[in-house]
Amino acid sequence: MLLTLLGLGLVVAGSYFLYSNLATKQVVIQAPLSIVKASGKKKTVQQKQAYAVPPTHPRELSIPKLGIDANILSVGAPGGAMGAPTSAWDVGWYDKSALPGSGKDALLIDGHVNDALGTPGIFANLTALAPGDEMDVERGDHRKVDYVVVKVESVPLQKVDMAAMLRSIQAGKEGLNLITCGGTYDYKKKTFDHRTLVFAVRKE
Repeated sequence: MLLTLLGLGLVVAGSYFLYSNLATKQVVIQAPLSIVKASGKKKTVQQKQAYAVPPTHPRELSIPKLGIDANILSVGAPGGAMGAPTSAWDVGWYDKSALPGSGKDALLIDGHVNDALGTPGIFANLTALAPGDEMDVERGDHRKVDYVVVKVESVPLQKVDMAAMLRSIQAGKEGLNLITCGGTYDYKKKTFDHRTLVFAVRKE
């Protein structure tokens, strides 16, 4: 899949755009967006079960170790920046990244580490994952695709390579990559100074 944007970014809990230029791999910070304030309201079990997406699209992310069972919302990249869910309890799938079960590249999923009031969000404990931990993505047709964690790292904000987040960490295997805020909150820049990245591959 060709990425037609010159840069790809992510709107995260710190309400900042991250742009990773695909040629230079440099990250550029733009002004904060006040519209990105994640709600802390959780969906009911009935609402989560009723959520529907096209058959081949990701519908639900499950990470048993963390007790995560979240609806996956499709997000684009308006203005060259990947969107984030408005709820702190949903996760967002970049709709130009891979589809679950496609056998190539990587799904890219983001989520909030907290809500607008500072309450822990869906990815609050993402750093607790370790190589060997398992997760799965359920598609719209209810088929489940299983993944196993290969690497977890905390990366300084300025060194996040969003282009790499669209690729599998292991060549020839379908990947699933997760990203959220981490590190220390910078009140001057109104964002966290690190990002937590999780790289997983499809389980054989």
